[in-house]
Amino acid sequence: MHRFFILFIYIGMLISYTGCVSDQKDKDLISIQTFLERHDKTEWSVIEKDMRIYIRFNDDMDKALEIWMSELELAKLMGAKECFYYSQETLNTEDIDVLENSSATLEFTHLDNETWIFSRDGDRLKLEFKTLNSAREPVYFSESKEDVVELSICTDEKSKGAFDWKFLK
Repeated sequence: MHRFFILFIYIGMLISYTGCVSDQKDKDLISIQTFLERHDKTEWSVIEKDMRIYIRFNDDMDKALEIWMSELELAKLMGAKECFYYSQETLNTEDIDVLENSSATLEFTHLDNETWIFSRDGDRLKLEFKTLNSAREPVYFSESKEDVVELSICTDEKSKGAFDWKFLK
């Protein structure tokens, strides 16, 4: 009877040790991933200054960010169905300098005067935007459950010059 008791204790300790080792391996794996790898295909949304915005991250420097933006001004929505302006942002150009793509942060400058910093703040995504003369309050995105592929895209004529980051300015 004593042998069975010792055997059960040994098996219990072995199971709990292997569980801890797996948790540590998962934490180590997450810590070596870049921000884009960690957030690949995740979608985030925010309503800010009469606009609804969706962002999707991709683990591809040529298509790192996909952005859908819709104006929510009542007068504009009265005349037409809500549509979204779409943009793909590449981090693989001469105009953009990626400063950090670590597990916790994606930071890059655009034309040497705009700095974008994406990071996590608990369950939310935090976007900080800085220029040479100012810094804006952070914008917080929530993880989205909406299928952004199904969003209605504005026609070319309507969207020319309409994509504006006024919520950051």
